[in-house]
Amino acid sequence: MTILEWLHSQANTFNEKIDTNDFRLLVCHLFKKNTAWLFANSNQTLYPAQLNQLNQWADEIKAGKPLAYITREKAFWTLKLKVNEHTLIPRPETELIIETVEQSVNLPKKILDLGTGSGAIALALATLFPKAKITASDISKDALSVARENAKINHIYHVDFIQSDWFTNIDDKDFDLIVSNPPYIAADDEHLANLKYEPITALVANNNGLADYQAICASAKKHLKPDGILLFEHGWQQHQAVADILLQNNFSEILSAKDLSGHIRITWGTFKT
Repeated sequence: MTILEWLHSQANTFNEKIDTNDFRLLVCHLFKKNTAWLFANSNQTLYPAQLNQLNQWADEIKAGKPLAYITREKAFWTLKLKVNEHTLIPRPETELIIETVEQSVNLPKKILDLGTGSGAIALALATLFPKAKITASDISKDALSVARENAKINHIYHVDFIQSDWFTNIDDKDFDLIVSNPPYIAADDEHLANLKYEPITALVANNNGLADYQAICASAKKHLKPDGILLFEHGWQQHQAVADILLQNNFSEILSAKDLSGHIRITWGTFKT
């Protein structure tokens, strides 16, 4: 069987929940080549071992496993990141955090990324602010291991990684900017069924998905400079709830940003003493 024949065989099992481009990317991953190579070599014959591997990966894709957990990598901003079962897969919509900070925050000197996971947000911000002191924390030791590896892969050396349950091990009290994409899905949310391969602790929060916003806001005040900014990513229906939590904790000048679908996904406020 050639590569092209295998791709056609997978197209015949098309499912609307599957991006058929994933099958092409599986071939590229197998051969460690790019898509230009694939189009030029689609008539290459697959050896039995190669065919078996592709079929195994294809079955995993059809079972709902994200492509990034097979290839073990994901592009984010200008970075190529390693991911595994200990980290969420960085989403394109999370790049809105980076765009928002770039456009709306005036040269922060000290930044904290809470719940860094793969390190995506902290490392992307590090490329924007090479002179800033950046701290990235996560409760998961395994996730921090991935984040540290990603820093090395992308040659970023001014990010400090700390294992911490939100602010538990954070001593600094003069951050200009704190960013977080915390767990925000309610435990009974029907969409969790589509996220079965990702770490549940990075997805689900109590109080209808709002518990971590409340915890972070309550403590962030002790770790921000006057006029420091606390910025969140949240679910597309949570803007008002997150804005209210910020207001209840003495944050003002509440602002927001919309994703490409027109949904408010980023909300931030300024801490006033």
